[in-house]
Amino acid sequence: MNDRRQAHVAELTGRPFRAWPAEQAKDNGGEDMLRSVLLVAPAVVMITATAVLADSKSDCQKGLEMIKAELKKKHPAPVMATLRKALSGAETEVGEEDWPECMDYIKTARAALKQ
Repeated sequence: MNDRRQAHVAELTGRPFRAWPAEQAKDNGGEDMLRSVLLVAPAVVMITATAVLADSKSDCQKGLEMIKAELKKKHPAPVMATLRKALSGAETEVGEEDWPECMDYIKTARAALKQ
């Protein structure tokens, strides 16, 4: 950059022109670094949340298969009733793509089987 342009930048910003980003970061008290962190953090949160939802979805689908398999076996009447309700609720939640709610029904079914 030529000297005239550097002088113009210095005049507009009220600070001496620094060609290197590290020198510029010193001038603004680390605001650039904070801005960088704030831009990256939401992306990391979104990626993590997507991975968790994918795990819940596959766990829910595996749980549905487990409940269907258990319904084919012989269990006491109260356990069978709980399994049927859990299956019905879980299938509803799959249709709504509400994976955490689906997992609640799967947990109910597993608890009924432990009795």
